[in-house]
Amino acid sequence: MNKRPLSKKGIDPVPNIPGVYEILDKDGNTLYVGKSNHLRDRLEDHLGEFRSAKYFRVRFMQPKAAEKVENRLIKERRPKYNIRDW
Repeated sequence: MNKRPLSKKGIDPVPNIPGVYEILDKDGNTLYVGKSNHLRDRLEDHLGEFRSAKYFRVRFMQPKAAEKVENRLIKERRPKYNIRDW
């Protein structure tokens, strides 16, 4: 899973299908993990939201699987902007 620039140009090729995404800083550290049924639209919503965000990664999958993967990634990576009571 390759990282892509978090920019309009980087997001345009992403299909508007379900999946999980990660927002990354310049060093590739995960800042935020989310899931969406419309990945491209959701990534566009995040443009400019995180000051230190430079890249993103996506995984395409069915919504039920996406929720499990999102929860696992949050537990493993403990992103700065995901607040959960585990």
